[in-house]
Amino acid sequence: MTVYILLILLLLLYQHTNIQAGNSAVCFLTRRLTSATLGFAQELAQDAIEYDVDVFIMIDDNSFNVSARNISSNVRLIQISNQECIYYGYQNTISLGSKWRQITSWDKALFYFTLFNNNYTFVWLVEDDVFIPSVQAFRSLHQLYSNTSDLIVQRNHINLLGNTSTWVWRLAFRKLIPPWYRSMVNVVGLSQRMLIAIGDYVRWLGEVPYHEFFFHTLAMHLNMTIVTPTELSTLVFRTSYSFQNISKKPNNLWHPVKNRTTHKLWRKILANESLKNNNTIELIDVEMLCHKNQSMRNIARYLINLLRKFERNKSQFSSTIRISLRQRFSNLIEQCQKQHAPKLIILLIMKLADHAYKLPEPPVKKLITKSQHHLRLEAALEQNKKTIFQLLSNSSNVIELRKQTNHLIRELTLEIRLEFQKQQKFQYYTKSSSPSSITTSRTISSSRVIFSTKMITVKMNNRLYVSSIQNINQTVNSIDYNTTTLILILSFCVLFVLFRLRKVQRKTRFIIIFIFLLFFVFFINIFFNLIFLWNFHGQ
Repeated sequence: MTVYILLILLLLLYQHTNIQAGNSAVCFLTRRLTSATLGFAQELAQDAIEYDVDVFIMIDDNSFNVSARNISSNVRLIQISNQECIYYGYQNTISLGSKWRQITSWDKALFYFTLFNNNYTFVWLVEDDVFIPSVQAFRSLHQLYSNTSDLIVQRNHINLLGNTSTWVWRLAFRKLIPPWYRSMVNVVGLSQRMLIAIGDYVRWLGEVPYHEFFFHTLAMHLNMTIVTPTELSTLVFRTSYSFQNISKKPNNLWHPVKNRTTHKLWRKILANESLKNNNTIELIDVEMLCHKNQSMRNIARYLINLLRKFERNKSQFSSTIRISLRQRFSNLIEQCQKQHAPKLIILLIMKLADHAYKLPEPPVKKLITKSQHHLRLEAALEQNKKTIFQLLSNSSNVIELRKQTNHLIRELTLEIRLEFQKQQKFQYYTKSSSPSSITTSRTISSSRVIFSTKMITVKMNNRLYVSSIQNINQTVNSIDYNTTTLILILSFCVLFVLFRLRKVQRKTRFIIIFIFLLFFVFFINIFFNLIFLWNFHGQ
């Protein structure tokens, strides 16, 4: 009996250890598995054994016969039913309203790594039309940023007040509280903390908001560490690349490269070229560059060549060296500023610093003072979330509560817009005669990599730099100006006609009518503004 129990315990222990995750994972997202994707996944899995990364391929098409493929044990193929994703709310991650995108490999991968296999400290999700030039390019990116970041994405554009008039921002309304953030997400890196937050939000909302703004917005609201490496700058929506483009930046990840056969060919050519080329970069006296008796033109030429070389060969440097290079380039900026170097020189060195090691995105300061109504809405949302978490998914009560969630998020979004508008008006009336300036300084610091140096101080005028605010203010100003001008012109035309027809014969009458028309213009102007604000807040 004892032996039998021990055998059962050993079997359970084996099964448990068999599904225990390693340190990190990378998952390729596909509809149907191709030999090119599988081949690179196997190559990457072999290399990743050294730095403890497991490799997965999520296959969207459940009719695809996985067993027919000859697969290395280092690569795990996964298929998950659509019904299971729908039950747990993992749907609409990349949907723009079309039904066929309701459940895809994106939904299944998020479901797998947030609920089913959630032990990984960091997970990469990569669409299969992303071209990764080499296993070394991925290794360098992963080792440099995965230990210090919660979210790794291409960019982090801001939509401060939840303006829904551009792009696909309408999909964020009723689902996320402003400010909203976005970028392309063909490749994304997610920490365990970020994956837990995603899982909680999906459980609360009952679906996954559109991925190109969901990850960024959630991470920013939770004060997580977001990095936008230069290696992801070549992820765009739609373009075509030549091999010459790739060869100039062989450590970048590229999207889209739809022809999977091209992936294998380009990797082979790049590997052959790297063996032939001289990969050494001399950085011995970089700190003294601006102290030497050289013309600024020669310094600029040197920095441009150095940047080209560094973009080709930066993956050969370890993470420690690249962080130290960031510090060295920052010191060089300080020295060149003292020598009154031109802006071009400073910008080139800053670009080198970002290529060595990109600092996390800065947090956005609070621009509004919360009203009592704002605080009540936040408390109601928090209580709504707690109640949903206590109930079973997809019950009738939860469905009604999620409708309430959407309504509360909508009300809070409108309240934030109103608060900001009131604050803008207050600042306008209380603004001093001397314009203030917004000063920002970039310092080399993060929660895990800590060092500092003086950097460039960028002075801006008192206008807000967020496009959504500018659009709103420009619209209001254009309504005020255009309405006033139009009515004044019409008023003068009417008076002129009446005068010519001798309907207005005395100057006194002319003045009285003119004053009346001015009051009319004033009230019409107010009327148009009220209509605009009503439409703006009634989205």
